[in-house]
Amino acid sequence: MCTTGVLRIGDGDYLLFKNKDFGRTHFDDRLVTEPGVFGVRGVTTWAGTDPDLDQFSGFSIGANQHGLLCCDSNVRTLDGHANYDELTEIALREGHDVDSAVAAVQEAVESKPYLWANLIMIDAVAAAAVEVRGDRTEVTELAGPAARSNHHIALKPHPDDDDTVTTQRRLASAQRRLDEAGGIDDIFALQRSHDDGDTGICNHLGYRTVYSYVLRHRAGSTSLHVAQGQPCTEPEVVELTVPLGAVWSAGAASDFRSSYPSAQAVNDL
Repeated sequence: MCTTGVLRIGDGDYLLFKNKDFGRTHFDDRLVTEPGVFGVRGVTTWAGTDPDLDQFSGFSIGANQHGLLCCDSNVRTLDGHANYDELTEIALREGHDVDSAVAAVQEAVESKPYLWANLIMIDAVAAAAVEVRGDRTEVTELAGPAARSNHHIALKPHPDDDDTVTTQRRLASAQRRLDEAGGIDDIFALQRSHDDGDTGICNHLGYRTVYSYVLRHRAGSTSLHVAQGQPCTEPEVVELTVPLGAVWSAGAASDFRSSYPSAQAVNDL
């Protein structure tokens, strides 16, 4: 489960956010930091209770050197389908902008069925939401601030979706707040919010929010604001420059990992 969204603040200044909801009360991210791409590893076992059984693949959220930002949220888990987090990684590895990222995702879905999901992405001039349902995609161009949660909009909700309790209310709350947002502080407030009590964007019901992220691109640089734990408890929000492109080096990547709020961040170097 997750709540995601995009907001354009000004010319060349835009952001993407995600609250990661998980089946446990604590989770430690694993990272990919390469010259061309940054990603938080996706995990297919997000509903599991045993961390020793976690299965990682793809990206849950990330950015690339071209200023493309992308993340995803679960809709429905099915046997025999590939992990939708792989699609976020494909978008960021193969896309230079939203259009090319969407094309790469569509090509991948045509090749094999994926778990149902919502992808959302933004670059300097465009934004899009991509609904994935097995071997189908539905693309919506986003002309303004937009949120997504854990059901499909264009393809319509399904009675067997993994979340039929909190997703509609979280989407309505996130979209309402995004429509009134003027800057990054409004996004932080959105991520902490409980407009519908325990089923708020900071989720306490069933699946709990374990990380909150804001990726922001401006003046040619991408920053990450990340906090571990439920946002409403006011965990430390760590602001980091994402080492990409000209600012990437082994030292910069190492510093990024050592400052990241995760006991596993220094792994996978």
